[in-house]
Amino acid sequence: MLNLSKAPLIDAQKIAKRIGELGKQIGGEYDFDIIVGVMTGSFIFVADLCRAMPKKKAQIKFIKASSYGDSTESSQKVKVSGLDSIQVEGARILLVDDILDTGRTMKALVQELSARGAKEIRTCVFLDKPERREVPITANYVGFEIPNEFVVGYGLDFADEYRTFPDVWTLVEE
Repeated sequence: MLNLSKAPLIDAQKIAKRIGELGKQIGGEYDFDIIVGVMTGSFIFVADLCRAMPKKKAQIKFIKASSYGDSTESSQKVKVSGLDSIQVEGARILLVDDILDTGRTMKALVQELSARGAKEIRTCVFLDKPERREVPITANYVGFEIPNEFVVGYGLDFADEYRTFPDVWTLVEE
């Protein structure tokens, strides 16, 4: 049986502070045309990150990518939908995802956006699990580096539950 850890791994106050810093950093360094958020896990992060950035005229688009389904382990097969409706040719893209673990999803998305003619792609992730990396990729911007634990909350889920929690929690087996 899976349960929440006794305390959050990252509380809401730390999340808000870090996203404020990250928004200012990205807004000051990168002149992007389109933010591409990877649904569903990144929706809260994308919204908060956008509000933390200096005012900018940019599009916000969402795609869906998944390799977990209802499991705590990746299937290693990335399913992507929604890219066909985004005009990326010649655009500078900020690709935003909830978590970078094996790297397979991020690598597949970067390759696909490049193949569709994006001028430049920078990546931003809320959470980074470098211990889990199976393919060589790093994010340009990282909210928090975390250990190799299955986490939920702040948009991240397990079987479509826990997304609404304001903190990040670890799921533990009991």
